[in-house]
Amino acid sequence: MKVFSSFVYITWAIAKRDIISRYRRSLFGLLWALLQPLLLMVVFTFLRTVVDIPSDGIPYVIFSYAALVPWTFFASSVNRAGQSILSNAALIKKSPVPREIFLLAALGTSFFDFCMSGTILAGMMLCFHVSVGAALLWLPVLILLTAALAFGVGMFVAALGCFKQDVIFAASFAMQLWLYATPVIYPVSSVPEKWQWLYQLNPMVGIIDGFRNVLIKNTPPDYSLMFSTAVATGCILAIVWPLFRRCANYFADAL
Repeated sequence: MKVFSSFVYITWAIAKRDIISRYRRSLFGLLWALLQPLLLMVVFTFLRTVVDIPSDGIPYVIFSYAALVPWTFFASSVNRAGQSILSNAALIKKSPVPREIFLLAALGTSFFDFCMSGTILAGMMLCFHVSVGAALLWLPVLILLTAALAFGVGMFVAALGCFKQDVIFAASFAMQLWLYATPVIYPVSSVPEKWQWLYQLNPMVGIIDGFRNVLIKNTPPDYSLMFSTAVATGCILAIVWPLFRRCANYFADAL
């Protein structure tokens, strides 16, 4: 229990340090946590005036923003986790703490931004008179799945990126492409039926669709999509975690 408490305390301390240092000297402070999903929502809404993008009968502003909030949490978690080993090089050289702490702290920083963006989403739901019900109980499950998937992908980037920074640069570019392979701008139903089996191999499909169902449709997530997401996330963690642990033995030397 004492070891676990120390683990949690160190993770929290690093996350708190990163949050404070991230916003302390910026002109807009915490507003930066809100800008990325808001600006993307504006861009996608403008794009919809040019291209006919379906939104399942939901106002496109909230349709897109309800997906952008969890997507931004996932993407920023992966990017920050991928860089966490390099950015904490001084600590890693001096301290034998489990290297996963730095990735979890990165997720904690992104979760803070997620909560900030979530307040805007809650306000939009009130403005659009979106009703909530028992389906909202699925929200913690979806958040945990998103965090677990981001942790798995972030471990892969961090493990290899410590030795070759090209991996970190490539990961940032890959996240942009991944966005368009995920139903953030458009609904899952817009993908042709014959490609659905391939499309649903993307674990973020079930997560984003689940957030939309729970938050703005007041329905449970699609169970088949959730199952696929859970299996994919489990497989990624099972493969990547041993790789990360093996690479972690050489982090101090590589840094």
